[in-house]
Amino acid sequence: MESVKQKADRLTFACTLLAVTLPVISIAASQIFLAAASLSFLFEKVARKKADLYLPPIKAPLLAFIATTFMAFLFSPEPQIGSPPLKKLVLFVIILLVVNKFSESRVIQAYHALFLTGSVAAGFSICQYLFLSRGNVGNRLTGFMGNWMTLSGEMMLVFTTLAAYLVFRNPVQKWLWSLSFCLVGIALALTLTRSVWMATLAGLTIILWLRHPHWKTLALSALACMLLFLGAPKFLRDRARSIFDMQDPSNYARSAIWRAGWRMVEAHPWTGVGPQRILKVFYDYHPCPNDRYRDGFFPVHMHNNLLQFAAERGVPCALAWLWLMLKLARDHLGGFRQAKPGSETQAVQAIGFLSVIVLFLAGLFEFNFGDSEVLMIFLFLISAPYAVSRDASKGISSS
Repeated sequence: MESVKQKADRLTFACTLLAVTLPVISIAASQIFLAAASLSFLFEKVARKKADLYLPPIKAPLLAFIATTFMAFLFSPEPQIGSPPLKKLVLFVIILLVVNKFSESRVIQAYHALFLTGSVAAGFSICQYLFLSRGNVGNRLTGFMGNWMTLSGEMMLVFTTLAAYLVFRNPVQKWLWSLSFCLVGIALALTLTRSVWMATLAGLTIILWLRHPHWKTLALSALACMLLFLGAPKFLRDRARSIFDMQDPSNYARSAIWRAGWRMVEAHPWTGVGPQRILKVFYDYHPCPNDRYRDGFFPVHMHNNLLQFAAERGVPCALAWLWLMLKLARDHLGGFRQAKPGSETQAVQAIGFLSVIVLFLAGLFEFNFGDSEVLMIFLFLISAPYAVSRDASKGISSS
């Protein structure tokens, strides 16, 4: 008969797995399971006479980011409206859960679950395209989500994870995951989200470079992108061309929003304008108030992770976030280089590194770090390499 300890361990793992793989379908369900996992994990620690809590080597930048977020809240002119970013910090418990409860085999199980839920979300999105969207930019795919940016951010992480998994692990069920790769890739293309397209193509190039570090890899990647563009349907080519069209509503909006954001940073460099106050004060820093009536003009945030944190919470917070991203990328790239070629560990480290890169690149044009659904998946993917490293050095039961 299983002991209470073993049952609690299984419960914590199962709830965490569901919490990090269900955001593509339901954020409410995923957060319910995250709460259950946290309670189960807390019960385990309280029940044990000796707590053995492992903290990954990102404590300094992560604590700096959290501390500067709290400082921005405390110095905000309207702290009563600034609690949502503080509540979102609760999601970082995913890091503790993954690094303490996941072994290498459990990470692989979670990948498989993410691929399956991602495929379900992709299939639903493709059906949405066939019956509703039809390539209309004004009627974008949202899948199970409320916004196309959320859907595309999730599909990007699932797609690049699948790509790295197939390249570096060569799984037994390769046909199944290849089918999933195609399904998610189609849904990703149909979201018409240009920033995610660019980040994904960069991610695929990085995967190939890590696998074959040679100048020919870059040349072939460039050629593949050209052929992909030429062979794409007209509505996808038109959408890609619009990247360079400054008359495009969203291009104009980002340019104008970034200029206003820099003015906010100049006026409030230390603690920003305050959490959740970007939209409220935006037109105090933007010289064209009539833009509020423009199509596609949504100044709810800065459409850039670094600028968002700098404008909303101050330059120290933006630098702390950048420090965190650089630390994650360095750790996972180092882990990839040290791992045995073709091993599961190498695949997990590659996925962790790649997730940082694609989220950062897509985040140059979108505040994707503030999207709970995207953030939950991202936190799992960047925590998994630390869990695998700990498993290799100390050993964790995967029963």
